[in-house]
Formats: sequence, C-alpha cells, structure tokens
Amino acid sequence: MGIFDFFSSKPTDEKLTKKLVNFVYDSIQTKNGVRVEDAICLISTIAAERCIEVANEFSIHEHEFEPGAAVFSDKINELLVGPNIVENWNDLPSESVFGTIRNKIVPKFDIKNFPTLISIFESYAQNVGELEWGNINLTIPIDNKPFLLPLQAGYESRKYFEKNINLESNKKSLQIAINALTHILHETKMALDSKIALTLTFELINGMSKTATMTEKKMEELKIEIDK
Repeated sequence: MGIFDFFSSKPTDEKLTKKLVNFVYDSIQTKNGVRVEDAICLISTIAAERCIEVANEFSIHEHEFEPGAAVFSDKINELLVGPNIVENWNDLPSESVFGTIRNKIVPKFDIKNFPTLISIFESYAQNVGELEWGNINLTIPIDNKPFLLPLQAGYESRKYFEKNINLESNKKSLQIAINALTHILHETKMALDSKIALTLTFELINGMSKTATMTEKKMEELKIEIDK
C-alpha cells in the first residue's frame, strides 16, 4: 500500500463519529425503540472515560482504586472547564470540554437551558457515596433517570471503542466522543426537554470522569467471588 492509499483509507472524523453514534443507538435499542436518556447516559459516560485518559492520572484499564469510588482531580476540572473557576457558560474557554460542547450545540440549545456550572460540581461532590454502587447523583426528574448503570455502561462499551474508534491520540479520541455526543443531542432535541438533556449530559460527564472505572481485573475478581 502506498502512502497516499494509506491516508485515503483512514476513516474520517465524520465516519468515526457516525459509527460511534450508531453504536450508542444499537446498544440501547429495545422493542419500544431508543430511550433518549439512556443514549445520553451511554455517550456521556464514554466521553467521561476519554477525559480520564486525557488527564492521565490513572488508566481506565488498570488502577488500584475500587471501581465506583470517587477520584477527585484538579486536572479533570481543568480539562472540563479550564484553569479558572467561572460561573458564566460564556466565560468558559473554547478548548475546554464543556466549552467545546457549548460551542457545538449553541444556538440550537439556548444557553439559558444549561445547568449552572456550580450546581454541576456541587451536586456530585455533596452526594458521593449516597447512591447505589456504580451510579452518580443526577438532579433530574426520577422519570428521566437513565435505566443504564453508568459504571457498567462504561465498562461494556470500552472494548468497542478501543477496537473501532480509539485513535493514537487520546485527545483525538475524546474529540470523536464529543462529536458523537453533540450529534445525539441535536438528533434527539425534540424528544427530551433541553434542560433535562443538558443537565443529564454535564452531570454525567463530570461525575463519571471523577469515578474509578470497572477494570477487567476487578471484573474477574467479582466473578470468582460470585461463583463461590
């Protein structure tokens, strides 16, 4: 294969984004269709795991934390919202994760429907350890809570992402996840109240990027324990 053939055969960002979007929809498809809250839960959790990889404070594949444990991180905070604490969404750096998402969905999503930045971080920090294992606190109506368990969703989607989407650069992989996330938000906008959709998105990304992932090693240990 010549060098020009090599580059022309590499999947484009658009193709990778569409592939990831289709994976999300296929993963949660039921006989009743696709539940938007679960689509947002899955893609937000995937994006959160990519944030962990970019921050590089521990590996999503192997670490010494108990899966589901809170792992607070200044590097994650800076990745999500930039080096300085701000209250206004318009003040977020465009290169931050939340700033990138904002730029991709405004003006289709009105900025007034975004959750307050402070509430996103406070909601997670104040409720660590209060919910069932593998879940995080979400300040949305109970009827809109995802059926998926985020910790499980991240673990079960990881192999697909690593095989089909993951690129040499962790930052590039995160960008593809963000592209897929904003694509899904746009496609499902009419099916779910914008305030609920955006609160769900940002609370999940923040919470799951500060949560120790399930690993293959820990999963094997759990299986052995269950089989005893």
